Amino acid sequence: MAVQTLPSPAGVQAGPRPRLVELPRPSAPADGVARRVGMALTFAALLVCGFFVYLYGLSGVAEAREQSVLYKTFAAQLSQATAPVGPTLDPDGTTVRYIPEGAPVALVDIPSLGISGLVVVEGTTSGDMMRGPGHVRASALPGQAGVSVIYGRAATFGAPFAHLMRLNQGDRITVTTGQGVSTYKVASFGSASSPAPDTTANRLVLETGNSGLLSNGALMVSADLTGTPQQNPGGWPRITPQEKYLAGDPGALLPLALWSQALLLLAVGGVVAAQSWSRWAAYLCVAPAVIAVAWAVYENTAALLPNLN
Repeated sequence: MAVQTLPSPAGVQAGPRPRLVELPRPSAPADGVARRVGMALTFAALLVCGFFVYLYGLSGVAEAREQSVLYKTFAAQLSQATAPVGPTLDPDGTTVRYIPEGAPVALVDIPSLGISGLVVVEGTTSGDMMRGPGHVRASALPGQAGVSVIYGRAATFGAPFAHLMRLNQGDRITVTTGQGVSTYKVASFGSASSPAPDTTANRLVLETGNSGLLSNGALMVSADLTGTPQQNPGGWPRITPQEKYLAGDPGALLPLALWSQALLLLAVGGVVAAQSWSRWAAYLCVAPAVIAVAWAVYENTAALLPNLN
């Protein structure tokens, strides 16, 4: 029997089957760069948000810890009669030794504001006042003859003078120094542009910022000494520009630059470790170091801000 061959469809020629051609895939580097940029921006945003959380929240915790240490130190000095009361001369009789900046010099009680045992430190740089209110070094110590000036923050680091303007005339302010306890009575109020009236020779002036966010001026309360003033040794130093009201501390710039570099290196190291190792394990290992270094960055950044804020 003859085998019949079916003709090919019209217009179609027999031949080899066509080969499949793979289209090129999109290049991955562009996606990788975009992801890294996104991570960097997210990290920067977290740092900025973290700074405001630190400044208006956690800085008060740091100040409370410092106040606790300062209170114990000053209480021990009072009990041993070694609390500083002013500049002293070295045994050679020629060299003046000033009270070290940051050292506790007084305790302040303001019952009407609920303030009790508030430690005042020597110096008014932004860094000094992270520990508590600062005594203006060019003025007398509280209780001494003359005018004593104390600066206090209005919004950050515990905001010890946040409610200063709630005081009323006649309210009592009690201070304790190495020379004893002195009492003042609130007499007048003022601001940087219109200072409180100078009513008596022996008085205490409390100053703070005029805003809860970023102060651009100062508010002040003047209180008159009610008893006999303590002896003023004199010889107080002049204050530096960074100790004036609303001044920042430029000395924090170098530490800020160094800590910022350390933070950047940690962040880059964390990303590299995450790519070559387990991502979450790398992040968990790097996170404590990042938090500690970020805290140092925040402290030095805050030191650049106005000392009354």
